[in-house]
Amino acid sequence: MKYRIIIVIMLLASIVTYAGADDIEYYTCGMHPSVRVSPEEYDKGSVNCPICNMKLIPVYKEEAEESLNYYGCGMEGAEHVFLMKDAEGMTCPICGMDLKKISKAEADSLKGVVSSVKIKGDQLRLAGVKAEPIGKLHLYKELRTVGKVAYDPQLAIAEEEFISAVRSLEKISEGNIPEIKERTANLVESSRRKLKLLGLSAEQIKELEKTKKVHTNLILPEKKMWIYGDIYEYELAWIKVGEKVKVIAAGIPGEEFQGVISSIDPVLNSKTRSIKFRAEVENADLKLKPGMYVDLVIMGMYMGAEGEHEVLAIPKSAVLDTGTRKIVWLEVGDGKYEGRLVVIGPEARALVDGRERKFYPVLKGLVEGELVVTKANFLIDSQSQISGVAASAYGGSIGAEEKKPPVHQH
Repeated sequence: MKYRIIIVIMLLASIVTYAGADDIEYYTCGMHPSVRVSPEEYDKGSVNCPICNMKLIPVYKEEAEESLNYYGCGMEGAEHVFLMKDAEGMTCPICGMDLKKISKAEADSLKGVVSSVKIKGDQLRLAGVKAEPIGKLHLYKELRTVGKVAYDPQLAIAEEEFISAVRSLEKISEGNIPEIKERTANLVESSRRKLKLLGLSAEQIKELEKTKKVHTNLILPEKKMWIYGDIYEYELAWIKVGEKVKVIAAGIPGEEFQGVISSIDPVLNSKTRSIKFRAEVENADLKLKPGMYVDLVIMGMYMGAEGEHEVLAIPKSAVLDTGTRKIVWLEVGDGKYEGRLVVIGPEARALVDGRERKFYPVLKGLVEGELVVTKANFLIDSQSQISGVAASAYGGSIGAEEKKPPVHQH
């Protein structure tokens, strides 16, 4: 009897599941509406969003996607706007604020939508429109600059002063005269600040305090040498302590020296708009001499705001630059396309399927998994202007002139 009851329950459950499946068109993600999972795939275990791992929600046949509701927390950015059936009691996974039902106009405004257009299938085929999902990538850029093998007596002297102050503080630490202790401690801190201004990192100063040995390779050839280089202000995002450096010296043809960036100056040179960095380079045969000029090659890796190595990125070909704003076109389904404002970082490169391509890191305006147009986006932009929708919103991306400040006339 017990087994019969179990069998009946299983049959009823299967009937209910089957009936529910008949009503479901597909499953999607409230955060990534471009994700569409068939009921068959859902039943096989694909129950979470492949992008953010949120639980997928059903879209029923009798309720077209247009009947789903927009929800937002009030913050600007596509990552703060969601399309779903219901969000009662839910909070924004990005900022944690409560989600509230909003209109499509409010959703478009928060997402930075500047235009929308619908294009027929035959037009899309003739134009060769292509779109690809936005994802996270490792971005890199090769930097080249000129450097110099360190000859820095000033820094060597500053290190001696610091070591002397540290030793003095250690000697009087057990004394009973607080005034002398305080003066010596102040001298140590003053010497420490001087070393920081001269370019040593906190880790290097800590090591110097521990070993109490001056870096004699600042004035003489040794098995490890310091190389000084400069990069421009706009390249700062690409250089980090620990990045590898390749060193090529014209006076030593056919050889390359390998090193690592050990410190970056805390102060920018206001005249050249550049900043100095130091690299520690292997010099086993003592061929690199203090004062030599060298070429430096750095393979800089782009890092996100939180220090992450994989960042959201879009192909360079997807971006339409108006001069004052950056706009991309997104495929939103059924021949509909949406123009959206984005904030991007510096141009970079990434390896995709074994091929090197140009990308921009996305700082604001897009969400992982959305379909961005990478080919024939100029056609879509032109079509939006012809339809008149874009003209009222922003004058098109490339067809109309940007607003210019009034010219003062005498």
